[in-house]
Amino acid sequence: MIEVQHLSKSYRKKHILHQVSLEIEGIYGLLGPNGAGKTTLMKMLCGLTSITGGQVVIDGQSVVRRKYADVSDRVGFLPQDFNVYPTLKVEEVLLHFALLQGIMEMNQRQERVEEALRRVNLKDKAQTRMSELSGGMRRRVGIAQLLLRKPEILIFDEPTAGLDIEERIRFRNLLRELGGDHTIVVSSHLVEDIEFLCTKIGIIKGGSVRFEGTPSELKAQAVGYLGQVDIMADDLGRWMQDERVVHLNEKGDVVEVRFLEDEATGISTIEPKLMDGYLMVMRRAT
Repeated sequence: MIEVQHLSKSYRKKHILHQVSLEIEGIYGLLGPNGAGKTTLMKMLCGLTSITGGQVVIDGQSVVRRKYADVSDRVGFLPQDFNVYPTLKVEEVLLHFALLQGIMEMNQRQERVEEALRRVNLKDKAQTRMSELSGGMRRRVGIAQLLLRKPEILIFDEPTAGLDIEERIRFRNLLRELGGDHTIVVSSHLVEDIEFLCTKIGIIKGGSVRFEGTPSELKAQAVGYLGQVDIMADDLGRWMQDERVVHLNEKGDVVEVRFLEDEATGISTIEPKLMDGYLMVMRRAT
């Protein structure tokens, strides 16, 4: 359990995060638009950025020391792009990182590297150069180097951005598997990633928490606010300009248009999706 208690971050009198409180466990999703403060929050949890106010508590114990979270042995952070030492082979890169992380005995380094490659399903790429890997494979190497020192908590910033559909699916499956023995925080602006992975969700906008709860509770935010209408394809252009539209489903010459009502109707029987709840929270946060 990670408790974020009234965490704030200011830079040159500008509030980047304001009184952020979250309870993080399982596989936790951070949602929000670009510039919401998600990356800043994750860097604060990793001890990479100073904390202006508040504290981070892990398993009931505060880990903030002199304005930084002291979590070097407990947290692993993977940024959006992991592209290091392009001319080295995967195994060489991981052995180098193992040495930098203080694993001095050669046999132990080799064992840790082999175990990490097995966990991320890259044993067959051990002798492949980093420059020859796909984007998804490079990120799996990034996870492998985190696993070398066996952290309890793994934090990922936009982990599937830029990946094709097949790589995104493989990466999501890997994160779900790792969630069996790690607390995982995933930051994304892609709602489908969060829907597939996460057992709990926090939404940040403008540096403040706008929602925290389960996927079912997020979907419930849109209950009663959904409308749906079938239109002819020729009328689609007019609806495309309506900012209330959240989903289109083409059925030949007919298009099913799903939209958010301005006020709750109380009679809607349409079952909300996660995206509907997210958009409803965003609308209320304006």
